[in-house]
Order: sequence, then structure tokens, then C-alpha cells
Amino acid sequence: MVQNELKQAEDTLKLYAFKQRTEKPRGTQIKQMVETPDGILGRVITVNDKPLSPEERRKDDARINRLLDPNEMRKKSKEQKEDERRTREMVRALPDAFVYEYNGTQPGPNGSEVVRLRFRPNPRFNPPTRETLVFQGMEGEMWIDPKIRRMAKIDGTMIKDVTIGWGILGRLDRGGRFIVEQGEVVPGRWETTKLSLDFNGKALLFKTIRIKSTDTFSDFRLVPPMNVAQALDFLRKSEQQVQNASK
Repeated sequence: MVQNELKQAEDTLKLYAFKQRTEKPRGTQIKQMVETPDGILGRVITVNDKPLSPEERRKDDARINRLLDPNEMRKKSKEQKEDERRTREMVRALPDAFVYEYNGTQPGPNGSEVVRLRFRPNPRFNPPTRETLVFQGMEGEMWIDPKIRRMAKIDGTMIKDVTIGWGILGRLDRGGRFIVEQGEVVPGRWETTKLSLDFNGKALLFKTIRIKSTDTFSDFRLVPPMNVAQALDFLRKSEQQVQNASK
């Protein structure tokens, strides 16, 4: 399963457009997203399920138009690649980070039968990276599609506080939880369809952090390679199509 997850993560030949809905305590936001060879771009199309006001539209356009500067786009692309690297390292560590126990089967999100595995921290696990330190204080359940050996869902809960960098860089508090769901979004392609985070902790000694958000990803479709200017034009046209459809 891990090898299949990593194999797709390294496949950058096919590019997709999709919608991302983010729910936070202060409200909701929907973005139209598009993948390009240089990185992923997103344009806000609704806030609290309403079209943007002229002032909100102006501010969001200013934000994304900065990416026409090659230096800004390179910076964004570097950050995205670093996020992807961290995710791959965490997936790669899954077999060693936990002790697994079979917990039956049940219908999965896509209707196929999935195998449920309970997991708890492996006391022999030596975290290879700072990101994988979090696994030392986590337990939960993982669902695997046995036919294609892909992870359909992982639901993890912090069972103890975990410090990162001797507490200097941060701490995640006991009780935090994350849920990731995946599914086949187009034939032969699996992607994350839901990401839910609910964490408390501290960053850089004194700064309190509170993360509570749920992202859902939908309407995936294959798109041709685009440069930044073409991608921004694609995003503008996508918003207009949404507005026309709602009239």
C-alpha cells in the first residue's frame, strides 16, 4: 500500500483542476484549483457560499497576480514541493511507526470492501524526520482497499503530548485528531477527497496554535499543461462559469 501511495505521489505527468472547500470556525471558502508544471494555483470563488464582493475580488486577484512574477512563483513552487516531500516521508514511515492489528472489514467510501487496521505507536520506532515525531503519540484506525492496495482512510488521535525540537519548535497537545480520506476521483486516479484537522499546541515556545479545519476536494478533471498566465486565465473563466450556472 505504501509503495502504491508513493508511486502516485511521484507521478507529475497528469495535471488536474479541482475544487477545494474549506470549512473553519469563522466560515467557509471555495477555491478553484489547477495544477501546472510549476505548481498549484487557486482562486477564491465563494466565501460563505456567496460570490466575492468587488473589494474581496480585488484583494484575491492581487494575491494571485503576484505569481506572474517568476520569483514569486518559484518561491511558491518550492514551498509546495517541500510540503509534498514531508508528506512522502510521513507515508514512507507508516510501516515502522505503528503496530497494526486487524479489525475486520466494511464497505468503504467508494462502495468497495475495505480492511480496517487499528494502529498504536511502535515503541521501537526511531523517527527519521521531525515530521514523523508526531507518530510517537498517535493511535487510530486505517482503512485499506485490498484489491488495489490503496489507503482509503486514516483516522488518528493524539494520545499524549508530543514535543518537536525539545519543545523549542513546538508541541501538539493530547486529544488532537486528523482524518484523511482518499478515493478514485477519475478512472485509475486516487486523490485526497477530505482532510480534517483539529489540533491545539504551541509553536516557537510561547505562541499558542489552534488548527481546526475541514477541506473537501471534488470535481476533478484532467487539464493540459499551462504556464502561470494561462492558469490564471483558466481560473477566471472557471469562476465565470460557476456564476453563470448559479443564475
